[in-house]
Formats: sequence, structure tokens, C-alpha cells
Amino acid sequence: MQFNVAQLLKEPIGAMRRYELVEDIGELDPELAALGPLVGEVELIRIHSGILARANLSTAMQVMCNRCLEPIALPVRFTIEESFRPLTEVNTGRYIAPTEFEGEEEDLEDEALIIDEHHVLDLSEVVRQSIWVTLPMYPSCNWTGTGECPNLTRYLRELKATQEQAGEEIAMDEDEAVDPRWAALLELRKQQGNQGD
Repeated sequence: MQFNVAQLLKEPIGAMRRYELVEDIGELDPELAALGPLVGEVELIRIHSGILARANLSTAMQVMCNRCLEPIALPVRFTIEESFRPLTEVNTGRYIAPTEFEGEEEDLEDEALIIDEHHVLDLSEVVRQSIWVTLPMYPSCNWTGTGECPNLTRYLRELKATQEQAGEEIAMDEDEAVDPRWAALLELRKQQGNQGD
């Protein structure tokens, strides 16, 4: 996702380049599991302060369903519109201070939005952040069949069995480790529990 924009920076404001992007993003972020390449169209436009990058991109990510805790494939589509500023002048190599540009100071100092000294515009960090922002906070497999999601049903059944087993072990431990002074109260509690059944 790197573009050499040296020639574009020499052109007048409004000059444009379009690129079809098919990029492997497997190494983009260790916490993101991409199931395919990033695809879409990138448009780079010469503006007064540098380059405006616009893109419509899509891919598919593997995430965990928030309900059934099973891995699911999730399509991800997002747009990018960011201004990148050059670190150096393309003709002279002179360093360009942020004060020479319009805009918020924190935007001008954002390393992800700087065209490096070799005039390479790198979209990687902007894409990484966009994917995280686009992913739903609570992804779900959106089961559309009849009844409950089979993964969720199986998970709840396993969870209940685990809790029952843990409850029996705790009850056994309580019987063995009970203080003799509390034995009468424990017996009373068991009798009340049996009456409720």
C-alpha cells in the first residue's frame, strides 16, 4: 500500500492518479486475521498541502462471534479520505515545517499522514485503523435459520454441564472442609434446599 508520489507532487493542484488495489494484509496487524486480500480503488489527488488519498476498500476478517464464541468470517467495507503532507520538497529536498500548512497541528504531526523523504505515501496505518474502526464491537454470526443458533445452543449446553460439575465439586469440598461449629447450619441449608425441590 505504498505509492511513490514524487511525480504527482510536481504536478499542479487537481492532478490525479487512480490505482486498483489488491493487497495482502496478513502482516498488517498480528491481532487481525485477514481471510483475503484488501481490494478496491485508490485515488490520489494533488492538493495545496500535499496529497488527498481517497479509497473504497473491502476485505474479509475472521473474528469471534460474541454469542457462540465460534470463529466467523466477517466482510469489512470502508472508505478512506485523508490528507497526506510531504516531509520534504520534491524539487529541492528542503524539510517542510508543519507551520507551512493549514489545518490542526496534531493532524500535521501524525506520522501515519506524512509522505516520507523518498516521497512514498504509505496507506498501511490508515487502513489498519480503518479496519479496527469498521469491525463491530460485538460481532455475531447472525444465525438466520429456524430456532437458536446451533453453535450458541451447543456452547450453552457445555457451559451448563461445566457449571453443574463445578457446583458438585464445590459442594463436596464444603462437606469435607466444614468447621464443626457450622455443621448444624449446613445441615439446615441442605434440608431447605431439598424441600424446595
